[in-house]
This record gives sequence, C-alpha cells and structure tokens, in this order.
Amino acid sequence: MSNVDELRFLWDNTRNDDEKAFALLHQNLYLSLFSYVVRMIKDEDLADDLLQDLFIKFWQGRVGIGAISNVKAYFFRSIRSMVLNYIRSKQLKELKLDAMPAPELEFSKEELIMSDEFDTDLKELMLATLNKLPAKQREIIHMRFYQDLDYMQITQITGIKYQSVINHVYRAVQTLRETCEFSEIYVA
Repeated sequence: MSNVDELRFLWDNTRNDDEKAFALLHQNLYLSLFSYVVRMIKDEDLADDLLQDLFIKFWQGRVGIGAISNVKAYFFRSIRSMVLNYIRSKQLKELKLDAMPAPELEFSKEELIMSDEFDTDLKELMLATLNKLPAKQREIIHMRFYQDLDYMQITQITGIKYQSVINHVYRAVQTLRETCEFSEIYVA
C-alpha cells in the first residue's frame, strides 16, 4: 500500500470514529507539517499550537469533511491557510497599533511596583488555576510542558487514548487562557 493509500485508509477510518487511526494519521503527518509551519513562522511553540488546533478541528469535523483523496496535501493546504490567516490577523493588529499615536509615557515608581505586583498576582492566579484542573489534566500538562513529552509518549506512559491526551491539553490550555483573559479584563 502506498503512503497516499495508507493515509486515505487512516482518514476513512478516522471518519468512522477510529481514534487509533487518527493517532496514526497524526503520527504520520505531524513532523512534516511542523517543519513546514516552522519555516513559515519561525516559532516552534506557535507552530505546535496551530497544529494542535488543526488536528482538533479535523477530529471534530471528521464526518462533515468527508472523503479526501490526497490526505497529506489536504492537511498541508489546511495548515497553510491557518498560518496565513494567523499572519494576516497579526499584521492587521500591528497596523492598527502602528497607526495609533504613541503617547509619551513615563512610569513612576508606584506604577512599576504595581506592575510587578500585577505580574506576581497573575502568576499566583495561573498557579491556582493549574492546581484546580482535574488531576488527569494536571498530570498531562505537567508531562507535556514541564517534562517536554510529546503526545505519543504521554499516551504510552498513561495508557490514555491519543486523542484524549490532545483533548486534555487543549481543555487545560483553554482554561488557562480564559483565566488570563478574565484577569486582564477584571483588573483593567
């Protein structure tokens, strides 16, 4: 079976809710997609985030996407589109910021102290949020970000299904982002 046929077979099984097939699909495509994205944006963490979002979207939309004749090309086109959308969004934000007149600011000692206190408070809030995550999410977050293990290694260590590991990481990161966004809105 050629690589094209194998990927098509894995995708067809994924469409039928086969998590193992999706894990193999991820395993087959991730490294080449990752190197492609890193060449475009020169940021490994962002590349990993974008790919995680891509694979989650594919898993969640697997039935609606339907059959794909060239799976690798479809994934590459999809991630390229995501990266270009990210770049456009970032450039638009930068243009808006550049267009704003730069106020002449001087920070007093009190403002700098308050800024340090805010940073400390935010770190404490993030730590508290991490500690409130369900035990399984905390364990997986620790393995992923503190021990720098990849999803397949975490799957092998914990015995949890591959897609479940990805979902745990995604949910935990979303919770942390929401906490951070809420704290900035609340303080402002």
